[in-house]
Amino acid sequence: MNSELGEVVVASTVRDGDNEIGVEIADPRQDTMTQDWHCTYRVAGTRTHRVRGPDRLAAVYAALIDIPGATARFGSTDLVADPHRRRDPVAGRPRGTSGATAREFGPPLGARAVDTATGPVVIVLGRPRRDPSSPHTCLCPFRIDDRTEVFGQGFDDLHAVLAAIRGASAILGIPRDWPAGAQARTTRSG
Repeated sequence: MNSELGEVVVASTVRDGDNEIGVEIADPRQDTMTQDWHCTYRVAGTRTHRVRGPDRLAAVYAALIDIPGATARFGSTDLVADPHRRRDPVAGRPRGTSGATAREFGPPLGARAVDTATGPVVIVLGRPRRDPSSPHTCLCPFRIDDRTEVFGQGFDDLHAVLAAIRGASAILGIPRDWPAGAQARTTRSG
């Protein structure tokens, strides 16, 4: 899906009380000068926010964890603050699949090498998408060293990505915030 942010890789429209609130996270881009990755997102159609990370996945994760603060600034304090609280997704919004069906891996969202008790592994997260066999479910594929392919699932893109991150954490016995890059920084833009 494309918007004025560029290619949107994670999107959600949720109801918060009587309000419908949209969240869009754009595909991260690398700054050629600093080599940092920038991820731009927008909540409720307001100005954009930019976060940084040392790699693509860290930048997307920085956006995911920054969104609750942005929603508080715009009057919706619980949009993503409690990822276990179910909210009703808005039905009927268009969903792109980036060329992949629900059970194919498709284009990667990001990758990270992590150290585990049994040695280093590479975790690759795919882009989330709606499951055509279950319209109220989104899937986010992830792989561990190209040998284990699993899906995180949630009721929207945001929660599917978080479920994939937590799923990799549970399988490998690593901290739940493993994608957090050192020195993730937030900047505001117009």
